[in-house]
Amino acid sequence: MPADALAESAGTTVAVGDVALRLGLALVLGALVGIERQWHHKNAGLRTHTLVAVGSAAFTLVSLLGLGPTTSPMMIAAGVVTGIGFIGGGVIMHQGPTVQGLNTAATLWTVASIGLAAGAGYFAVSLLVFGAVLLIQFPLHGVERWIDRWSEGR
Repeated sequence: MPADALAESAGTTVAVGDVALRLGLALVLGALVGIERQWHHKNAGLRTHTLVAVGSAAFTLVSLLGLGPTTSPMMIAAGVVTGIGFIGGGVIMHQGPTVQGLNTAATLWTVASIGLAAGAGYFAVSLLVFGAVLLIQFPLHGVERWIDRWSEGR
């Protein structure tokens, strides 16, 4: 195993600097999405989104390095997606005729995908999904409000 390698398993070697880069990218992108959610006073904000992204990246790194001969990175990713579904379910609230928290739950799920991609070293995928989140959260929020006002006025 090279001196700068964090771990070596099943022929996969990951350098300490690469691990830091992957976790750092997940941290920054998750935090930026979390800032938007925090700004809008949502149930899951800066810390939650950052933890989901970093945790997803860490699970991906561990699965790539191998937890044993029968561990599949796909199984770990599926477990992350399932776990995030439970966390997302916790932010969804039914209040009278409306349901609150669906967007935040979907954002948490998407931030998990950013972390999974960053942890796997797919930086372009992480950045593109992050860009998509920004496009969805900012411009489409205004479009959504306009549609709601227009449909109520009919």
